[in-house]
Amino acid sequence: MNLHFPYIDRIWRARGEVPLDEALAPDEAFARIEPLLQTPGTDYAVEGDTLAYSKRNPAAQDKFATFTSGTLRLRQQDNGRSLLSFNVSSTALLLCFLAPLLFLGFAQAMIVINGWEQAQTETAKPEEKKKDEPKAKAELHPLDKLLGAPEPEDPAKKKDKKKDEEKDKKKEKFSPTRAYVLAGLFFVIYLVGRVLEPWLFKRTLRAALAAPVAARPPVASREAPVS
Repeated sequence: MNLHFPYIDRIWRARGEVPLDEALAPDEAFARIEPLLQTPGTDYAVEGDTLAYSKRNPAAQDKFATFTSGTLRLRQQDNGRSLLSFNVSSTALLLCFLAPLLFLGFAQAMIVINGWEQAQTETAKPEEKKKDEPKAKAELHPLDKLLGAPEPEDPAKKKDKKKDEEKDKKKEKFSPTRAYVLAGLFFVIYLVGRVLEPWLFKRTLRAALAAPVAARPPVASREAPVS
């Protein structure tokens, strides 16, 4: 994801530095990082003091799974030690940031729909009131009473029953509560990930750079084998 929007791209990009306790040449530093890039669907290339990489559908156990593309640059400090700076981007963080906006949109749509239905109900109320005026309860003929015929249904009770059914229907309308809950949940996930994931990425780089490797040819452009 090579989108460049100043300030806005901080939503899905992470930048930072990893100071080293020793002076390392770029080839040696990138050779230590190379095992992290030996995963299916990973392309990377080294040009001078910069390593660029990108990943396609990384596995969950991939230590670079969150940040699927970026650059690593090694430079020497005045104190004689090396400093690795990184600029990486994460599709996962971007999706976690956009998810709350999507659910808030759903919630607003539900509110609009409920408001429209309520307006339709209010418009129909005057006509319903005329239709729902309670009628007098029909009296049962004495002869029918003697024969054990059931009492006729009270129109007032029938009207109350109808009102209860209407209340139940109102309860079944779209509720935006769940959408708000999901929006809040994804926003919390984004905030935690935005702080935690760059820290984990930096820790992974620091651990890789601290482990020396056997002599090997300089790192070159390559693609990890796909299993």
